[in-house]
Amino acid sequence: MNADLCIGIASRNGSYEIATLEHGKTSVVMKFPATRMGIEAIRGFLSCYASPVRLAVTGVAALSLALALGNVPGRETFIVSSTIANQATALAHYAEHTV
Repeated sequence: MNADLCIGIASRNGSYEIATLEHGKTSVVMKFPATRMGIEAIRGFLSCYASPVRLAVTGVAALSLALALGNVPGRETFIVSSTIANQATALAHYAEHTV
């Protein structure tokens, strides 16, 4: 089990569904539009966390979203096939357990 903040992002139907999972706490799910403004909102959300962050992203815009969020020190990003996990909460758990 990992103590980092783990985030799952599922890209589908014109939106990004995001689930955050912090060790020992319940997950929180939110949605952002799949637009430039939505990506900026996600960047702002991620910038609030100084601790290591692990992202698992899936869906049609997974690669472009991962590239748009950029390479930030202390952040690991996993692009996950939707056959492995396609729900934001499942992706957050994937990020938590991936070595």
